[in-house]
Amino acid sequence: MEIKQRVTRLTGLGFRKVGLRRARGDDGSALTAALATMRRKRYCLLVTESEVGPSARVVQPHRPDEQMAVHLGTSAGSRKADEIARQATALLVYQDDSRAACVVARCTAQLLDDEASRRRWFMPGWSAFWPDGPGPDFIVIRCEPQELEVWDAWRGITPPPFGLASHHLHRTDAGWTGRSTKPVTTESASRQPAQIRPHPRRSHFGHI
Repeated sequence: MEIKQRVTRLTGLGFRKVGLRRARGDDGSALTAALATMRRKRYCLLVTESEVGPSARVVQPHRPDEQMAVHLGTSAGSRKADEIARQATALLVYQDDSRAACVVARCTAQLLDDEASRRRWFMPGWSAFWPDGPGPDFIVIRCEPQELEVWDAWRGITPPPFGLASHHLHRTDAGWTGRSTKPVTTESASRQPAQIRPHPRRSHFGHI
């Protein structure tokens, strides 16, 4: 057990050393990393506010659109639809274990129940739940991120103190801003190539 603990400690210290050496602190890189994680993952966690506290569930979202809005489907009579109708806010949480990355998106949220939206955002695989297609019981949830918290060891988004803080971005009329004073847009972040950075096989997310 003592040897195992020592190896684990050395692995953690090595991970920290590599992470500190390759850290990137600019907002553009953080936004690029956030988009990459959100586009890569098939599922995320949707958190809404119920009458008794936070309510969370795993959902299958569409990839972010050009405004970085995320669309997903649910039953018109579902708990999350009722909570979003009352609160108009939601939290999306993406986690990518293989890249030691996570994104927390604080969003404004709205329900779309028009036929065009239901047809546009209905995934073919959802026929398992709605065999007749996007009928009246199917409704779309649109989540538009207003704040992002990003931590990504794979791409070097590891602000100080290492593993204890995340990179914060806020949406403004001009784009996204955080540490820098010049806003960045989702368009420029999409054009920026992802920085793939190797890291030790065993890694830790840290407390973010």
